[in-house]
Amino acid sequence: MKGRARAVVVAAAAGVVCAAVVAAVVLVDRPMPPQPVDSRELRAAITPDGVAAHLAALQRIADAHGGNRAAGTPGYEASLDYVEARLVDAGYRPQRQRFSYERPDFTGASLQRTLPSRTDYTVLRDFRPLAFSGAGSVTAPVTAVDLNLDGSRATTSGCEAADFGEFPRGHIALVQRGTCPFREKVDHATAAGAGAVLILNQGNDASRLGLFAGTLGRTSRIPVVATTFDLGAEWAAAPGTTLRLDVEATVTRITTENLIADTADGATDRTVVVGAHLDGVPEGPGINDNGSGVAAVLETAVRFAELGIEPRNRVRFAFWGGEEDGLYGSRHYVSELDDPGRRGTAVYLNLDMVGSPRPVASVYGGGDPGSGWPAGSGAVQTVLTDFLTAQGVTPATVTFRESDHASFLDAGIPVGGLFTGADGGADPCYHKA
Repeated sequence: MKGRARAVVVAAAAGVVCAAVVAAVVLVDRPMPPQPVDSRELRAAITPDGVAAHLAALQRIADAHGGNRAAGTPGYEASLDYVEARLVDAGYRPQRQRFSYERPDFTGASLQRTLPSRTDYTVLRDFRPLAFSGAGSVTAPVTAVDLNLDGSRATTSGCEAADFGEFPRGHIALVQRGTCPFREKVDHATAAGAGAVLILNQGNDASRLGLFAGTLGRTSRIPVVATTFDLGAEWAAAPGTTLRLDVEATVTRITTENLIADTADGATDRTVVVGAHLDGVPEGPGINDNGSGVAAVLETAVRFAELGIEPRNRVRFAFWGGEEDGLYGSRHYVSELDDPGRRGTAVYLNLDMVGSPRPVASVYGGGDPGSGWPAGSGAVQTVLTDFLTAQGVTPATVTFRESDHASFLDAGIPVGGLFTGADGGADPCYHKA
């Protein structure tokens, strides 16, 4: 089976699983069922052809709007219009939820060592600006700040203003990742008069040796870049090292929307939210990430309405914007919930990348020991795992937080979800054209 056809079948299967779990959660009086619920009619209504129609529509939208459906673009607006129209046709009364955020970007960056010898470094290999780095050009000596490059490499480098007590104004501060947010390190360095900040990776384990990405949350006044542990250690070990750093950075204000559709029936104090992010990355059409999740959720919503299902618990189908830029849509949604709204959300089900060409079937592992996820997450994991196992699929578990379910986790709301793999073998085109 070719990759695209396989992706459609996998996304349709995710829709079937979504339907089974939605039925299990919403057709009973309790948040999770004490016995199996018959969801066969709903599952049978969700077909590869139905899911494929949505995926094809999203591809056409991307093709007609510069090749992508990123938040804040005409492609995203057209995607909203498409999903909204399908929901209206099915009898829903969808509502848009507008929000704004800042999107940082760097348009150019260079880094050179000028003393004691000339070396040119490569952006995205040796260094990278942090999101919300300030723009500017700085040539100055490097001054290390409270580094711990040996032993456990546990460090509070740059986490206290006192770390910069004797810092020479105008120098480039070299601080080590660890303990406190990047923003705190940068604020202390800025207050001490640093011309720029270099943050070397912590080096305390294999995952913290290479180049990394990060965000400052809001724009800094000075350039801030990340670098590898080895390169930072090399600069720290060579007194008199002088660097020239140039960063060209911009911040764009994005205004976009979520789309929310509720079932007409069901207890509002036990709402089940089923969601998928509708935006993609600028580099491509976003068909697996996350047209697949959108298609599965949308097809579930349409068939749910067509079958005239009257749930005891309200279902809210949600299509988020701004996920690729930082989960902004789902975070805005959760921030707008009052206390009764949070308490009245029984569970959130997330579908993100459920049509990978080489799928690795996975469920969110909220019930795993040490996960720390809200009570109820484990029950959703069990329902998903049991259903997949009954179909002859043994799912893996994942506990990542890099999708919209994290917004609900942070609010103490139980979550569950499906995932079929991202980079590596599962989707060779992940975040690519």
